[in-house]
Amino acid sequence: MRSPDRVLDKLRPTRILHAIQTICEVRNANMSQTISPGTAPGIEREALERELVNEMTSWTSSERGPAFKNWHRNALSLVHLNVITALEADGPMSMRRLAEALDVADASATGIVDRMEKRGLVERRHDTDDRRVVLVHLTEEGRAVFSRMIDHRREMLVRILGELSADEMAALLKGMRAVRSARDRMLARDAAGSGHVGPA
Repeated sequence: MRSPDRVLDKLRPTRILHAIQTICEVRNANMSQTISPGTAPGIEREALERELVNEMTSWTSSERGPAFKNWHRNALSLVHLNVITALEADGPMSMRRLAEALDVADASATGIVDRMEKRGLVERRHDTDDRRVVLVHLTEEGRAVFSRMIDHRREMLVRILGELSADEMAALLKGMRAVRSARDRMLARDAAGSGHVGPA
């Protein structure tokens, strides 16, 4: 199952690289009119940010269509992916707790789990501490869903990187590390402000 990452085929890496390189140039030159002489530095940065956000979040209807069709063909819906994510993050859950996590009625959660159980993605087991409680567990097949997606994403990224020169890959790596560093700083500030520690 890996049509969701067909979007990577549509990425325009050279435009992303150009934007990242331009940001580095602007920063190193102290926002000194690298892109458009005579334009205010703040406007230059805003334009770069818009371009990067557009590139990094682009997912057109022509790209979404095959992804959704593939999920449907494999009997996987977005709610199924939400269940897998919740169980991966928090471990086995009771039906009531899962319903709360999905923000659906208990009966709806039961129907969702019924369909996923038929697909071999989850299974119900009695709680070892309280046999009256039934917990929903991920199966090995359920755990493999995102593993396969990650494997396919890595394969696609390797193919894309094969189209780049060594200099382009170095620039992309520098930009991606800068993004990760910025994200870590932002999360640290958010955690300090809220008292919460942990990933977003």
